[in-house]
Amino acid sequence: MKGKSLCLIVPSLVGGGMERIISLLANYTVDKGMKVHLLLMYRDDIFYRLDPRITVIQPSITKKSNFAYAFYLFPYLRYHIHKINPDAVLSFGERYNSYVLLAALGLKVPIFVSDRSSPNKKLGAINYWLSKILYKKAAGIIAQTTQAAVSMRKRLKGKYSNIRVIPNPLRPQEKLGGDKKNQIVALGRLVREKRYDRLIKIMAKLENKSWKLVIVGGGDLKTQIETQIDELNLNDRVILVGQQKEVDPFLEESKIYVLTSDTEGYPNALCEAMSFGLASVSFDCIAGPSDIIDNGVNGILVEDGDIDCFAKELDILINNEQKRIDLGCQAEKIQERLSGDKIFTKYLQFIFGDQLKKIMQ
Repeated sequence: MKGKSLCLIVPSLVGGGMERIISLLANYTVDKGMKVHLLLMYRDDIFYRLDPRITVIQPSITKKSNFAYAFYLFPYLRYHIHKINPDAVLSFGERYNSYVLLAALGLKVPIFVSDRSSPNKKLGAINYWLSKILYKKAAGIIAQTTQAAVSMRKRLKGKYSNIRVIPNPLRPQEKLGGDKKNQIVALGRLVREKRYDRLIKIMAKLENKSWKLVIVGGGDLKTQIETQIDELNLNDRVILVGQQKEVDPFLEESKIYVLTSDTEGYPNALCEAMSFGLASVSFDCIAGPSDIIDNGVNGILVEDGDIDCFAKELDILINNEQKRIDLGCQAEKIQERLSGDKIFTKYLQFIFGDQLKKIMQ
């Protein structure tokens, strides 16, 4: 890739799934010999490890007002895109992509964008209107899921065709091979979208009362969830362990993973659980689970909102060890499908097209 350059734009690198993916992509790309600039929109701490060969650019001021900062951000982005003059730009984040496209108007640099949240997330009237106009000017659009791509085509009314579905890669994992418990695990922040209220109801409906549920994550709904657990007399069966820096030990010691969200951008935790060989049960919500789970082969998909069916499927897995093993063995194959090398090669193939073979030489 020598001689080529890529500019990656993201709001910040303070933490989160979007930030993790773009950090991994930056490290992968610079390791292939390409010049990489990471252009950040907000000045803040950098949580993820970055290769020292990556040029990181941050604003010289700290955001204090959204309105005033917008006037600073536009020339800041335009100036640096023009100065870097990369072979391509890739911007992450549906709340910011339109702004990047607007700032780059007139510059002869191909701009690629990728939305990272659920396709049914409300962006606000102005942001939605801008995306309908400006996304058509993008050199290409990366969607994380099939449903996200369908939603994007609908938004652009079929007047834009260069949309590619590329899932997220799995992060590197270290498996220690600890003992398994009769334990179900769920990963994710205690927020409305994760619908832990549905999961607690499901636990109350299980016929088999011997297994425990561990929920890993912190958030504003902790008190509300604790109250529901108490009301349903599940204090000895449902455990909230809070936010954890290391979640792999919880995956290693569990036998089943559950996802009860009613909306997802791309369920990274589900992929990670499957890579650990866990039998997984998920609601078929928008968006992502149906792209990841082949129902009955490497996991179980349940019609979104059908709590009774979810509880039934969970009871079947609890009582059928062989089925858990069979699903888990198939689930582990996701490690190959979502390897960083495969996924990031797809990114670069989409951005650089026929040039990639020459670049890779």
